[in-house]
Parts: sequence; structure tokens; C-alpha cells
Amino acid sequence: MALFRPKEILNIFTDLDIDSYREKGFDTVLLDIDNTIAIPDTGSCDERAEKFLKDLKEAGFKVVIFSNNNENRVKMFIRDLDVEYYHLALKPLPFSYRIVCKRMHTKPSRTIVMGDQLLTDILGANLSGCYGIYCRQLQETDTPITAFNRRFEKLIWRYILREKV
Repeated sequence: MALFRPKEILNIFTDLDIDSYREKGFDTVLLDIDNTIAIPDTGSCDERAEKFLKDLKEAGFKVVIFSNNNENRVKMFIRDLDVEYYHLALKPLPFSYRIVCKRMHTKPSRTIVMGDQLLTDILGANLSGCYGIYCRQLQETDTPITAFNRRFEKLIWRYILREKV
């Protein structure tokens, strides 16, 4: 099922070839927080994630923290960083991806979505016409809801995508 298939798989978010995607015409990056660019429930942005956000912006990308978390969690993560955010995104529903693209004055076809979940980040990216990049989760432990989703993801990887992650 192509709806669950990421366009690319990264071991970690910092593996993104920023210049290559800029040259391909992408101009916006929507980033999930927990287990994509931050360990869940660890508070604010660490140095590695902060550098990544800075590098994206310096390359000319519009950067949006795009999360199903509540606003307090998102604000705690971004602190005083100069990045846009969209909380309670209702991923994987495609309208939220399109709303953010419109708000950022871009098109889904020029937007990269980076996340650690097939059932939210990648499915929503594919449904909305964005370019979904799967990042392996930063740690094995998850919240109860995410742990439940991971069971289905394992089946999707194994039986639908026929890949081992």
C-alpha cells in the first residue's frame, strides 16, 4: 500500500541531505517532535535538534514544528527558537497538512514531512501530497497510544511494505 510507504528512510533526522532537497525545489519542512527530533517528554530542544533547525533555516527552508501534542508541549520544546509551530495537528488527517502549507505560502509538493510513525506522519504526508520521510525512532519506549500504533506499524512493515525496520 503506497499510502504507508515513505519516500525515504533515515536512521536519524540529521541524515537529511538539506542541500539536495533544496536543489530539488522543496522549500518547507514539517517536523514531528517526539521520537523524531527529540526524546519524548524530555523538555526543550537539545543542541543537535537546535543545530538542525538552524541549518534548515540557513538553507532557506521554512520550518514548522508539526505535532499532535498539546500547545504546552510544543512551546516547551521550541522555547525561544524562531520557528513556526502547529499543535494538535490531527495527523494523519490531510487537511491539517494542507492548512500549514497554505499558511506557509507553499504547496504540498514542495513540502517535506519528517516523522517516526507510518500511521500518522507518513500516511498524512502521502494523503496530502507532501513528501514523507520516515526517521527511525530515537528511543524504543513510547507513550501507550504510540506503543499501540507501533504494533500495527510492524505488521505494515512486514506484510504490506515487505521491509524490515
